[in-house]
Amino acid sequence: MEITSSWVKPPRQIGGLDHLGVQAPGINIYGRLLPGITNVTDRARYYSFYPWLIWSFDRHGFRKYDDEFKERLRRADCLFTLIALRHAHVTGTDYEDHAEAMVGSNTLARVVRELKLNETLTLSDYSLREGAKTRYFKNPLGGLGQYYLGVLRELKMLDGDTSGVLKYTTQIGKVIAEYMNMGFDGDLFLNLVESDKISSQQLDDLSSACPCQLRNNRREAEFLVDLFFARDLFYDPEALSRRHSLQSILHLSSLLAEDGDEISEFNFRACAYSDSLPNNQDWPILDSLAQIRAKWAVYARHELLSVATQGLFYALLDGYEASVERFHDSVQLVEWFSALHETQDALDAIGTNTRFSSIIEIAGNELPPLTNWSDPNHEIQHAERLVRLCRSEKSAENRREVVVAALRVLIALAQRFSAEDRAYGDLVFEDGYFSYYPLNLQSFQYHVVNTWSSLTARQVLNWLLQYWCIENHMRVALRKLRTQSQSTFRIRPADRGFEVTEIPPAVHTRPRFNQAVRILKDLGILEREDSGLWVPSSLGISLLELGDAF
Repeated sequence: MEITSSWVKPPRQIGGLDHLGVQAPGINIYGRLLPGITNVTDRARYYSFYPWLIWSFDRHGFRKYDDEFKERLRRADCLFTLIALRHAHVTGTDYEDHAEAMVGSNTLARVVRELKLNETLTLSDYSLREGAKTRYFKNPLGGLGQYYLGVLRELKMLDGDTSGVLKYTTQIGKVIAEYMNMGFDGDLFLNLVESDKISSQQLDDLSSACPCQLRNNRREAEFLVDLFFARDLFYDPEALSRRHSLQSILHLSSLLAEDGDEISEFNFRACAYSDSLPNNQDWPILDSLAQIRAKWAVYARHELLSVATQGLFYALLDGYEASVERFHDSVQLVEWFSALHETQDALDAIGTNTRFSSIIEIAGNELPPLTNWSDPNHEIQHAERLVRLCRSEKSAENRREVVVAALRVLIALAQRFSAEDRAYGDLVFEDGYFSYYPLNLQSFQYHVVNTWSSLTARQVLNWLLQYWCIENHMRVALRKLRTQSQSTFRIRPADRGFEVTEIPPAVHTRPRFNQAVRILKDLGILEREDSGLWVPSSLGISLLELGDAF
């Protein structure tokens, strides 16, 4: 029998995300609550610009999907960002309104700052994929390929993919393209793309294409408002969750501003979780928004579970890496960690040998009301403190505080929500979903009653570290290794025992909130008061009152 020997290439080590698989359910939830907006689709005008660009190419006969097409698209993408950066530079007003999250803006900002009067830029110096002086963006199709193509297909504005022909749709893509074309000199734009040259004066001549000018092109802006708020042509029962989420943001921004508070991701998450405002007053529930509010509350609850377990994983890996100890067995590693002086101090703050059921009962008398989330002893504040600690200088004291904060969050969740509560409310997950993501609110509720109730605080901590941290991480990393041949192990078995490759900090998921707010600002639905706070405009107020009819 012939035997061939060969080297086996080691898997590629990557950073990876969600090392415990605990963030996935939260991402699943907010994806359903804000469809059509993603964490990388920040600017409303890109929803017009890319359909306009493909439509304009078609009108001018640029239909062959080849390298020349891609390079032309990249020059146009680059020019669009240069226009926004130039407008921000010339007006000297709020940079965010003009150029925030514009594709390649970090690279091109210096180019615009150094551009002298009547000096000419060569677009291909920045757009070429190979040989560019300073490449503005890596993806072959620029921001369209990297960020926007998926949602534009989802919204039926574009069709095709990066491996074939890109087309605008007749019913939607063509219409928004024609509306955008009414608001700026599209012929000049394309001529400059073809000439590959642009001067400061020509950038100024195209300032009406800046994202800040979107609200001044009435037909284009109205069409996008209809899109995001699922009105008229865009009415779809499945898109109502986006409308209701945007309305919830508008409603909260108005209430927060009355008390001098800003609309922010943290405030939105905390208010949704507690149904209350920072001043401890109720967040009034509008009948049409009751269901979406309940779903955002579930997301926020899951987020607390996620941050707490990530924090425990962080503390375990940090303590192990800082030591000279090496263990081959996860049980030994966990027992060693729980015996550390800082871990013992953390457990003493909770009640080391107290049964978990008793700890939960005691917490019922000590926790601040759910609505009083500004209290430093509230789980919202413990979670934020934990996230900050994971970004701070590592030390034994830091680990102690992380463990205390994580346990207090978990105890609060166990006390606030009983096993009789539906862990995910009205949110339905496909059959078998949680077998891939066993760290979730359902399993948490189950273990509170059936696994941890009779255990001491130390035993519960050991259980969490062994099963939900180490073993769960191994399961997640092995699945990634099997399906994608990529290594995401943060701790892995080796000849000398477990070794730490990297210590991931506890982080929140990003629920598309900032992108939604930026889009509302772009469309003039949120406006800035003299105080600097953002509140609904007259248009925003009318949209807040929009019911569920067409």
